[in-house]
Amino acid sequence: MEQELSDRAVQGWCPEGAPTSVLVVTGMYPSQEHPAFGTFVKRQVDSLSIAGCPHEVLLIDGRQSRWNYLKGIWRVNRALRGGRFGMVHAYYGLCGFVASLQFRVPLMVSYCGSDLNPGFAGRERAPLRSLLIFILGQVASWRAVVCVVRSQEMLSRLLLPWVRKRAHIVTSGVDLELFSPCDRSAARARLGWEPDHPVVLFVCADPELPAVKQPQLARAAVEFAKQTLPDVELRIVAGKPQAELPDYYNASDLLLLTSAHEGSPNVVKEAMACNLPVISTSVGDVPELLSGAQNCHVCSSDPVEIGASIVQVLKSGERSSSRGRMQEYSLDNTAATILEIYREVFSSDRTVAERDAQVERPTP
Repeated sequence: MEQELSDRAVQGWCPEGAPTSVLVVTGMYPSQEHPAFGTFVKRQVDSLSIAGCPHEVLLIDGRQSRWNYLKGIWRVNRALRGGRFGMVHAYYGLCGFVASLQFRVPLMVSYCGSDLNPGFAGRERAPLRSLLIFILGQVASWRAVVCVVRSQEMLSRLLLPWVRKRAHIVTSGVDLELFSPCDRSAARARLGWEPDHPVVLFVCADPELPAVKQPQLARAAVEFAKQTLPDVELRIVAGKPQAELPDYYNASDLLLLTSAHEGSPNVVKEAMACNLPVISTSVGDVPELLSGAQNCHVCSSDPVEIGASIVQVLKSGERSSSRGRMQEYSLDNTAATILEIYREVFSSDRTVAERDAQVERPTP
């Protein structure tokens, strides 16, 4: 870790005598088959555990079978019977709905993007499935003590006013020790790339390239750029483990993000931590992240506009200087923020319990 968490963040995050472990319910977590899937969840869980808040992960593998979500209701309730956990933290609205069907401990739900963003779900455009995920996520928000979203845009999509009032905007943290600038030529040598060809990088955790990422737009934009710079090459890197990504960022000349919807895309923050220029569509909190960043551009979903920006960045031959602004998005800072929210969850739950006890207490 780059810095010590403050004592205020680590100590006293739950009431004295309460269970200190958190049950994490998620459908996204890295595995041997899918090493890049849900890495942001693992990073956050690991950083919180290092900070003194133990977590146990309950994975609901919806990719294997949709029925696993129904089984998850029973699994969550069974896990909570022993009294080992002080709260449940669910990642993704659908897992939040599963976790909301227990009444033993307070619930916190972190929304991740497609659970609140409209029109896309999974690997292809599926409006009905997306609508169902959205509705169940709204139900989860009603049951949760507190919700976490990644951007102001996502916050506006929580329908209930009192839910928005108690929600927090927290983006996932970036590992600044792993993602840091290094020599471009050395990184290219390690990857076996040509030393001189300009490379536009497209990074996706899912090797299936979900429709929401719009890879066809990236290809069209690069084709336009080739009219001016014939040697430019689009490199699509999908499903790679986190440990391998820094070389790709450092070996490339710019990162291209063409998504239709995002929350707070990790690839943008990782690229910025490596001082790699970024060109992105205007999604999630990207306009805020890139505002004023050297050699970075936010574009519409027009391949000509994106292609022109690609040409501009590549002709400059310059890196960005965006790493400095990533300090506030470090794993340590994010962990400290989440611990503060955990404190709020326990405080709210204790207040409700005390109020209920007073109601039930007979009048002398």
